[in-house]
Amino acid sequence: MNRRDILKAGLAGGAAALTGMYARPKKAFAKKPDYKFKLQSFLGPGWLEWEELVPRYCERVKLMSGGRIEIKPYPPGALVATFDMIDGVGRGVVEMAYGAQCYWKGVFPYTIWAWAVPFAFDVVEQHDYLWQEAGLLNISREQFATKNIHFLGPIYSDEWGATMSTKPINTLEDYKGMKIRSFGVVAEIWKSFGAGIARLPGEELYTGLSTGVIDGVNWGSPYGFVATRLHEVAKCYCGPSLIDFDTEDVFMNMDAYKSMPADLQECLNMATRIFALERATISTYQSCLAVSKMKAAGVKFTSLPESDVAKMKKLSDEIIRDQANSDPVSKKVVDLVMKTSDTISQRARMTRKQA
Repeated sequence: MNRRDILKAGLAGGAAALTGMYARPKKAFAKKPDYKFKLQSFLGPGWLEWEELVPRYCERVKLMSGGRIEIKPYPPGALVATFDMIDGVGRGVVEMAYGAQCYWKGVFPYTIWAWAVPFAFDVVEQHDYLWQEAGLLNISREQFATKNIHFLGPIYSDEWGATMSTKPINTLEDYKGMKIRSFGVVAEIWKSFGAGIARLPGEELYTGLSTGVIDGVNWGSPYGFVATRLHEVAKCYCGPSLIDFDTEDVFMNMDAYKSMPADLQECLNMATRIFALERATISTYQSCLAVSKMKAAGVKFTSLPESDVAKMKKLSDEIIRDQANSDPVSKKVVDLVMKTSDTISQRARMTRKQA
């Protein structure tokens, strides 16, 4: 049995143990839930997250709680506007939300760094360590609590930072004059090369591209582009992605969270962590499948030259140094990200012989 087989066995055993820990015997399964919650998602029809993973999350919570918790999912914008989900959850208009860290920059400036830092991590377990062990989860819970929200946990999406556009991009100079939907450090890089930046939620990207309101978008991975059908209206794809895993999130009204006993609170916390890893692994595989769909639709793939990638890395470091001191929490988060990344990179630089 190799290391990967051992890991799979361990994960399977852990999941079985968790289910056994939280689920009541079938004869004691609650006939009616003690708690009913609404959850609004920022991803809707066409996304496996909405069609499979969110329902799976709701069902897992029901199972782990012995039927005491029932969650009803709602698509983007059904109860509150996507960018207003922090306010909506804090006020109890909707008890739970599934969103993305970068959407909350206007409320919590640090979230643009918690969402992702370009070139910081290579694989999901590094990202998971940052959140679950290095301390980023605790920071987020402290901050979200100031808005009457319990931060249940991060959700990991696969790569981010490639651009789909209606105009070809071959070098950084081609961004000049283009209107790009983007966020964070990546948006600052495009701006430095003359691009204009637009801030649109996912449900508006297809229309924005098809009507010429924007020329291009940074919107997740190949899977994300296909799930939103952007390959139908944008025929140019330019890589590489600058981020290997970015962070979405699930959070809950604090009053609703505190209304439950500790065992049910932990059901939600643990189910969210399982959701995080499911999202990462499934979206990574779906991106492999999505490339062939994009090519069949006539999408042309290009990649920025290595010299441009080197420029982006340099710019990224400069932007982080300039902006990370904007507030104490942002500085704390960036210091944590860079310390964790630097430690991991020391091991990565070792050769197999040295190891």
